[in-house]
Amino acid sequence: MSAGAGFVTDAVETAGRVRDARHFRAFKHAVSDFIRVLGSMPDEGPNRISSDGARLLQSLGEDVIDCIEERVADAAHAADAQVLVGSVYEIRRLLEEVNRFRQHYTIARHV
Repeated sequence: MSAGAGFVTDAVETAGRVRDARHFRAFKHAVSDFIRVLGSMPDEGPNRISSDGARLLQSLGEDVIDCIEERVADAAHAADAQVLVGSVYEIRRLLEEVNRFRQHYTIARHV
């Protein structure tokens, strides 16, 4: 398995944990792990994530964001809700970074 495949597999696994978390604490931990996995993408190298993998990451990110938006109202404290909202912004930022990274190296390969 390539490093990129491992990265995508990790993203799939952590997104599943976000979706399946029943308790708020486990949910917050899974969201944090998903952000960590997305943030590790540049370490994978430019040719390690396929276009299909990048599209899957985008889809997973949107699914996680949907889960977060559903859970914000369940936050017991305003600080927890604020952390979750911050997580949405961080996931969106990282997804933009993944897309920018892929585009940069796709263009660079064709030049």
